[in-house]
Amino acid sequence: MAPVQIGSDGQLVPIGGPTSATQPPSSGPQATQGVRLSLLIEFLLQRTYHEITLLGELLPRKTDMERKIEIVQFSSRTRQLFVRLLALVKWASNAGKVEKCAMISSFLDQQAFLFVDTADRLASLARDALVHARLPSFAIPFAIDVLTTGSYPRLPTCIRDKIIPPDPITKVEKQTTLNQLNQILRHRLVTTDLPPQLANLTVVNGRVKFRVEGEFEATLTVMGDDPDIPWRLLKLEILVEDKETGDCRALVHSMQVNFIHELVQSRLFADEKPLQDMYSCLHSFCLSLQLEVLHSQTLMLYRERWGDLVQVEHYMPAKCLTLAVWNQQVLGRKTGTASVHKVTIKIDESDGSKPLQISHDPPLPACDSRLMERAMKIDHLSVEKLLIDSVHARSHQKLQELKAILKSSNPSDSSFIETALPTLVIPILEPCGRSECLHIFVDLHSGMFHPMLYGIDQSMLDDIEKTINDDMKRIISWLQQLK
Repeated sequence: MAPVQIGSDGQLVPIGGPTSATQPPSSGPQATQGVRLSLLIEFLLQRTYHEITLLGELLPRKTDMERKIEIVQFSSRTRQLFVRLLALVKWASNAGKVEKCAMISSFLDQQAFLFVDTADRLASLARDALVHARLPSFAIPFAIDVLTTGSYPRLPTCIRDKIIPPDPITKVEKQTTLNQLNQILRHRLVTTDLPPQLANLTVVNGRVKFRVEGEFEATLTVMGDDPDIPWRLLKLEILVEDKETGDCRALVHSMQVNFIHELVQSRLFADEKPLQDMYSCLHSFCLSLQLEVLHSQTLMLYRERWGDLVQVEHYMPAKCLTLAVWNQQVLGRKTGTASVHKVTIKIDESDGSKPLQISHDPPLPACDSRLMERAMKIDHLSVEKLLIDSVHARSHQKLQELKAILKSSNPSDSSFIETALPTLVIPILEPCGRSECLHIFVDLHSGMFHPMLYGIDQSMLDDIEKTINDDMKRIISWLQQLK
């Protein structure tokens, strides 16, 4: 029942007033503010002392009978207070039991309220909401099937499709489907604006494989014959390799390949020219990777073989790489003169579909088209081969200049140049054997002339080397001395 209290008229009324709404009782007894026993005793003593003080001041003015009455009343009041205090102290030892009873009473009141509220709600539901409720039809046919046959054949077929996998297609159906998909792919390729760099392709087993040598290989397919269905990238492989320093290890981590795969797939979904955009994206990445490979090869050459004879003048990732060979500051200590030749490898910003572009400063001489062609390509992805091809062409040019000096001084000069190893062979006498000819080599690393002649002291060869490296025209005076 709900908690009650005594009203001003002596009647029992609910807490909160007779018109208050029914509220659930609290889950536990109300917390009371306690008073320390020492504080209570101190208050009683102070009150007793105060009354004694007042009696001491007032009693002398009263009669003997009034004094006796005041003293008796004071003693009675004081005794009553301390008797109450004693009773309170004795009762406090059993206060825990009283508190437990209060908690039990509060819990029972709460449960009683919940029972009453539940009954009220059920009654309201029965009177209002369930008046028009009706039972569904009983599943008589299903019960008959189960009781008579022991099975239930009326399950929806969608349940079977969700649980039981469909039968696999036969090999003939699979081959027929792949052939049809190959035809769809060929039709898409014919009607698509395909970049010329993706001309190396194969269509097999419902897939088209684009291979760009030295860059990437991408395998694509389509999920239907609708021309609006986007391409789907199945496999991506980066073909950039560092055969000089990489020990044939993969240059791109699998997580990076997955990221590029997702990026290219998003381009295939969104772009109007998906294959061109795919090629531009992968080609740009491969060129940047090739430039990074060439830079690492240059650093290895500097540390292991060429030393200061090759230097990285400028490197901007994904932009360009400039190398310097035959550096005057390095070689001038030996000969006093030398020129600086630069090789620049860069990505063509005007046409991103081109491979890495090679430029030489100063430009290569038009002496041998085969040497020039080799020095302008980097498809082998070897910076050392590129530098050797470049200095090979320049060595051939230097020997041609030296041969022209000999020809101008002696029109009947019979010297000739060997191209396998840049060498100028100068006959000393006419006729003379091969061992009696002066051989002038060009060091590919430094660009310096190195003479060689059998039977001549090394000191004289050193003088000849220094002289012709300082001034090529002085070769004529040395030839006269040798003769």
